[in-house]
Amino acid sequence: MKIVFEQLSLLFIFMLCGFLLGKSKLINYEHTRILSVLEIYLFLPCTVFNAFYSNFTIDNLTKYYQLIIVSTAVLSVLVFFSHIISVLLSKDPYDKKVYKYSLTIPNYGYMGYALALGLYGTERLVNIILFAIPFSIYTYTFGYCMLTNQRVSLKKLINPVILSILAGAVFGLLNVKLPGIVETFLNKSGNCMAPVSMLLAGITIAEFNIKHLISEKSVYIASVIRLVLIPCLVMAALKPFFDDTLVRAAVLLCAMPCGLNTIVFPKLIGEDCKTGAKLAFVSNLFAMLSIPVVLNFL
Repeated sequence: MKIVFEQLSLLFIFMLCGFLLGKSKLINYEHTRILSVLEIYLFLPCTVFNAFYSNFTIDNLTKYYQLIIVSTAVLSVLVFFSHIISVLLSKDPYDKKVYKYSLTIPNYGYMGYALALGLYGTERLVNIILFAIPFSIYTYTFGYCMLTNQRVSLKKLINPVILSILAGAVFGLLNVKLPGIVETFLNKSGNCMAPVSMLLAGITIAEFNIKHLISEKSVYIASVIRLVLIPCLVMAALKPFFDDTLVRAAVLLCAMPCGLNTIVFPKLIGEDCKTGAKLAFVSNLFAMLSIPVVLNFL
């Protein structure tokens, strides 16, 4: 559990730095859009490509195909479940989308991968990356279009992240060997993803009064559902039927707090991301307690 707290604390330090920079007015709104563009068009594509390139192999698909099948089933249930709950949590059309996304997609990319690596090593990281494949596809197709007010169409699905998924999958399946300098570039760019996303979250949160961020009842309800109810239900549903490897990957992914894309994506179109900031602040704060408790039952 010490590693869990260390990983979470590191991410919170970056968020705190962003918050202080935002409050000091050293960074303004235009700067946050620059960070969003860098995140969406450089750091995330590099991370996604590298993950698929390194792990989307025939051997892994043959060995862990159940991970992807079960993940698709879990995602489908979450999409249906979140649609119903989001209607009860807010009457605002865009906020409903934010709640729906937050209850469907946890912060597996920015936080889940780091925790999996620190807690269980490379093999477990591969498991959670494979389990996250359907979630990644949903995030950068339906999720991306939902939070940027775009219709889901073939044209809209052609974006840097989707192209990175496809390219990474092809390179991985064909076992293409990239030059060392390219791999180094991908790794260095990927290392920027979590710090930049947490800085962006902190800067965005700084735009709002902390009292307002913690005063909305529906945010607490959504955070409890995201952090406790969903991972516990997933654990109860899967544990009797599947081995420890699959259950651990599923629960670890689902136990993560609300994703930061509810801040990153709206910034690209100038949409109000206050609800996303509230969910990020409250759920990430509570995650310091909920994640160690939930993982302790595995």
